[in-house]
Amino acid sequence: MPKEEAIISDAKVKYKGPFDFLLLYKKLKEWFLREGYGDAFKNEKKYAEKIKPNGKNIEIVWEMSRKEEQDYFEVKINISFFAVNLTEVEVEKNGKRIKLSNAEIEIKFDSKLVRNANNKWDENSLMFKFYEKYFAQDRIEFFRIECYQDTQNLIDETKNFFNLYRF
Repeated sequence: MPKEEAIISDAKVKYKGPFDFLLLYKKLKEWFLREGYGDAFKNEKKYAEKIKPNGKNIEIVWEMSRKEEQDYFEVKINISFFAVNLTEVEVEKNGKRIKLSNAEIEIKFDSKLVRNANNKWDENSLMFKFYEKYFAQDRIEFFRIECYQDTQNLIDETKNFFNLYRF
């Protein structure tokens, strides 16, 4: 049975104001493709949209993963978007009027490292315990760091995106 270890839990990025929601969606989707996690659209576990008098409320959940080293390790990153009161607005920037979304948005990030992801080892066996203790420790630590760095890079990418709209 695979062993999951939480690396980052409940990290959040919050933003309130004008931004391009569709561009944010595309940028994060491209980040996952570029980093080898696959297509976010195919891994979209939830898309819920409620239309209210003061705008839309949108919830999107992606569960992304990337397998490593003969599928023994798996790096998982889950991302959840919660947009409240999403409306279209026109904003003037550099003398030009542009259409943007205006909302209060919270994006939550979770990441995990899964060992024995291919489920080929019996975790109660002496061989598995020996392998984990004496041979795999360096690789486990390497993938912990990689999982942390990937998640942190994704959070930074999201923060940088929102910083473009602070004008």
